[in-house]
Amino acid sequence: MTTLRYRSDIDGLRAVAVLGVVIYHAFPWMIPGGFIGVDIFFVISGYLISGILYKGHKQDSFSFREFYARRIRRLFPALITVLLLCLAYGWLILMPEEFQQLGKHMAAGTLFIQNIIFWQESGYFDTAASLKPLLHLWSLAVEEQFYIFFPPILLLVWKKKWSLVFVSIILLIISFFGNLVMSRQSGVADFFLTPYRAWEFLGGSLLAWWHYDRGHENEVSTYRDAFSCGGIALLVLGFAFIKTGDSYPGWRAILPVAGTLLLMEGGAGGLKGAWVNQKILSNPVVIWIGLISYPLYLFHWPILSFVHIVKGESPKPGYLFIALTLSVLLAALTYYFVEKKLRHHKSRWTVPALVSAFIITGLLGFLAWQKVLMPRPLPNEVIKFKSALEDKDSLRGLVGLNGPKSLCFDQIGGTGATTLFFGDSNMQHYAPRIVELLKNNHGPGKRRALLLTGGGCPPLPEVTIDGNKGCLELFPKLYDLLNQESGIDRIVIAARWDLYFSKDTSYHFHGERLCEASTKQEVLNRFGELIHKLVERGKKVTVVLGTPNDGVLDPRHFYKRDFVGSYSKNLKTFSKQDYLNKNGALEHEIAAVALANGAELIEPLDSLCINGICIAENEDGPIRYDINHLRPGYVREHVHYLDRTVAP
Repeated sequence: MTTLRYRSDIDGLRAVAVLGVVIYHAFPWMIPGGFIGVDIFFVISGYLISGILYKGHKQDSFSFREFYARRIRRLFPALITVLLLCLAYGWLILMPEEFQQLGKHMAAGTLFIQNIIFWQESGYFDTAASLKPLLHLWSLAVEEQFYIFFPPILLLVWKKKWSLVFVSIILLIISFFGNLVMSRQSGVADFFLTPYRAWEFLGGSLLAWWHYDRGHENEVSTYRDAFSCGGIALLVLGFAFIKTGDSYPGWRAILPVAGTLLLMEGGAGGLKGAWVNQKILSNPVVIWIGLISYPLYLFHWPILSFVHIVKGESPKPGYLFIALTLSVLLAALTYYFVEKKLRHHKSRWTVPALVSAFIITGLLGFLAWQKVLMPRPLPNEVIKFKSALEDKDSLRGLVGLNGPKSLCFDQIGGTGATTLFFGDSNMQHYAPRIVELLKNNHGPGKRRALLLTGGGCPPLPEVTIDGNKGCLELFPKLYDLLNQESGIDRIVIAARWDLYFSKDTSYHFHGERLCEASTKQEVLNRFGELIHKLVERGKKVTVVLGTPNDGVLDPRHFYKRDFVGSYSKNLKTFSKQDYLNKNGALEHEIAAVALANGAELIEPLDSLCINGICIAENEDGPIRYDINHLRPGYVREHVHYLDRTVAP
């Protein structure tokens, strides 16, 4: 077998990968597909780690203890440094619930299960990705999960004298086709979970077998330049044309995976490798970036995330440039003064010390998650504001009924005539008022309310969203209720209508996005047909239009934070006309369809905007708990415009 040797062009490939990811996270318009850098890392990792495993087997020197000790020396020093610095800075600037979430993700980070945690957290009510400082550690979890299972599989293959190539190809095919299937069924699971990413590592592993086990690494090939040029072309295509919103990884991940494999094959043979590998990827500056790529990857996202937490969704470019500069500085310091010193330290106590420090780091995260370790005390004026943000349990007081697990199906009131409330979470936020009105309605003849709702689920026939199969159960359950519950005489439909027709969301009607004019019209026509059928069945239908929503109404922006954790009031006005300028045309179309098909309308703007200015807070604090959901305490006492839908 060829002896393992250092390849400077692979460090250059690491530089390409990390620069793609870092630039994409800061300035996504510059490299739309920069996130494919993670796939490049996966292929490189599969190649290098498999080479180590193959060498150990050939020389009969493989040791699980030594293998995982090397992984600990490689990963733990920089990771511990980043986690502890994030916790310390989070203690300074984060609110308690933000600090608690950081602790949860930090604890998950020390168990290498972040990808599973983020997969479980993803959903309509989830915190924005940019506000999770440790979100990027999902990829590290995928890598380590792969290396928990891959070495034992190889050991079994060698012990049974099976064909290594055959087994690897079968596993790769299974993982790849699983990825293709899951990309259609659940894009979030496909993105985060290891079984659907394993084929990327296995691609690198097979190339390592070709080089190290079969002895082809040093062969002179006239095709090496062609391989490298082909690899560059595929990576450029991936960086330029794969974009946020595309189903990924799916088939598109073939571009970075194949491109990386071609470049690594092109650079094999050392001085006889391709020109690109020798002159560009092996350039000293590029190599240096590759050497610090691991700590740079670890640092860049938390720093960018803290900038977003302090400065909002769209920080000025200057802040982002400073964040990237600080990331490079901290990465270099960590590489030279932490990673290199501990990775090559000869003491037999190095690995036990790193494991102990890692466990302590995880425990600190766990204590923060469990609210034992708290951030610094909030100013008095922020405490009332914070309490309002925590008032978000809109469904309290309702009685849960058996129904699809992905939806909320609840009731309140007596056994008489029934009002069915149908829609998304913007219907759910009205529940406290419904509970208040019907909480004493007991016994026969008293009006009842049924609520059939789903967060992010549009009450629009045949409309679907990528990765959310639960919403597909909304309309079948509606039709079942109408057939089974003869007492339903009123139906109230509410939603955040602008969400579904936005260019920034992925709602589809028969494969076409709702933001397209022709598709929107067809969807509204189907909505009108639904209303018409309900009215024909003798139901009184009410359509509730949207509530004011804008970033300036999001209570999380009411107090301006600085980078040392100080707070100042930052309340801006948002007018009724501002909302109509954004959503008035769509609301007019929805209103026209509703009225034309026999429904009545409720216009929340008339109650939620006073003298032309939309209400942001009252004497109890913010009237919302996020950008568009009304706070239960406010709804219970002040939102009266749905009262007539449950009147006797």
